[in-house]
Amino acid sequence: MSPPPVTGPSARPYTLFEVIVFLVAMALVGAAAYTLTQRALAPDAQSDAATGDVVQQALRLGKPVVAEFGANSCESCREMKPVLGALAREHGERITVVDIDLRKTTGYASRYQILLFPTQVFFDAQGREIGRHTGKISGDEILARLDMAPIGRAP
Repeated sequence: MSPPPVTGPSARPYTLFEVIVFLVAMALVGAAAYTLTQRALAPDAQSDAATGDVVQQALRLGKPVVAEFGANSCESCREMKPVLGALAREHGERITVVDIDLRKTTGYASRYQILLFPTQVFFDAQGREIGRHTGKISGDEILARLDMAPIGRAP
């Protein structure tokens, strides 16, 4: 006695052509998803002005940058504002200070992978990220992270 015949959708195996078409389609979908993700995470220089990414705009100035990501609703973030303001006033010729309120802006937290408030991200003059800090930090510590000596003091 032979087994009963197979019926239904699995009655025939897929052909090699069908498998190849399926794999190519999946590769194209994956490539498109990857491309869209990369564009969202790292916008190009032309879109920075349009999207208002102040960090990317600051990086193009060719000076070291400290970017603070926080919120006005965060007490530690509010305590950092005078520190950042003093740095901008006293060292603005040598560094750029950017303060971003994540509650009022969109896209920065995911783009710069910010998980806690406040987070300071340090960039060198070539725009490369050179470090991060979470929490309160002094102006002298920020200058040290940027490899800058305070004015009037020996390096």
